[in-house]
Amino acid sequence: MRLEILRQTSIAGRPARVGDVVEVDDRDARLLIGSGKAKPVLAAPLWQPLAEDPEPIKRKPRTRRLKTNGTT
Repeated sequence: MRLEILRQTSIAGRPARVGDVVEVDDRDARLLIGSGKAKPVLAAPLWQPLAEDPEPIKRKPRTRRLKTNGTT
């Protein structure tokens, strides 16, 4: 099974870095996916465009509140 590595780990004694696509057996694949270290790679058909990342949500910046001791 083909997996994309999400967190650095080692597979059969070999290092696997973030972003690597590796081929592993089903047992190792279940272990890596279950622990959140990898996700399955699904091959998209050539005629289907790849999904683009959505625009990040722009949020209002946080403001700091002044601490007061009850006196003004």
